[in-house]
Amino acid sequence: MIKSILKYLFSTLLAASLLYWAFSKSQLEWDDIYQTLLHANYRWVTVAIVISLVSHWLRALRWEQLLDSLNYQPGQVRTFSAVLIGYFANFIVPRMGEVSRCGSLQKTADIPFEKSFGTVITERIVDLLGLVVLVGITFLVEWKPIQSFLFPHTDTPPLTLIMGLIILGLIGLITLWFTKDFIIAKWEVLSKSSKVGQILSGWIDGIISIKDVKRPGLFLIYTVAIWVAYFLNAYTLLLAFPSSENLGFSAALSILVMGTFGMATPTQGGIGAYHSLVASTLFFYQIPMKEATALATFFHGTQMATILLFGGISFILTLFLPKKLSSVNSQ
Repeated sequence: MIKSILKYLFSTLLAASLLYWAFSKSQLEWDDIYQTLLHANYRWVTVAIVISLVSHWLRALRWEQLLDSLNYQPGQVRTFSAVLIGYFANFIVPRMGEVSRCGSLQKTADIPFEKSFGTVITERIVDLLGLVVLVGITFLVEWKPIQSFLFPHTDTPPLTLIMGLIILGLIGLITLWFTKDFIIAKWEVLSKSSKVGQILSGWIDGIISIKDVKRPGLFLIYTVAIWVAYFLNAYTLLLAFPSSENLGFSAALSILVMGTFGMATPTQGGIGAYHSLVASTLFFYQIPMKEATALATFFHGTQMATILLFGGISFILTLFLPKKLSSVNSQ
């Protein structure tokens, strides 16, 4: 209990410190934020909110595919509500989103927590691969300005560094190959002889559920569509302001990448880190730092308000949803 309180206090202090730093370095005042609110084009903001909700719905559909591969069919309402509740929880306690969404499905659809948690880990791995691809595309599209801004004296990474990383990766793969029988034997003993092993086994069942997805092409389409929706959300928010409406697709791509990194920090909903990273990106595209920070605050506030509203509604909805027995348990 004390450990959890300390972690929460640390994340809150970190969020407050990062937010204070972002505001102080740009000399942003509350009146600047108010003026940003006044000058926003709320038609584009509304479109951005709708796109954001569509991205969450696509995530729920993709998650359903992983759950279905384990013979669980919770239904779109329960899955979508669980996804929104997960995002809602992340704005309250960092890294609680995954636990909350799995707990929601355990309550409303009787799906074992460790099974659904394993599928969430799979989702995170897929998302990480997607982010890597997105970062690669961003560097290809914007390499020259990024290089001049971040690496003014460097053309490419040293060849020795690249070769060293490749060699280390190959050594790791070879080591795993020659020790796989020993690892499998130890794992079988652990998964049968201890509670921890059984929990880990449930996680692994969920993680490898991706190999049993019935329509892998559709899973890939959902994955791409989620990132496209994230990109369109960033782009439409840029269109909502006179100072950023002409920045273009490449700027939206850069903002999406940096905003994603910001949201991944161990603070409530990426507070502070998102503001600083997105503001720095907008400054890179020639928007004054004070205005850039105000825009970043608006972008984040739009996401936060959307999640708190619809996540709160979803939480209330789950209190009244009857429990739906999973197909595995009802056979």
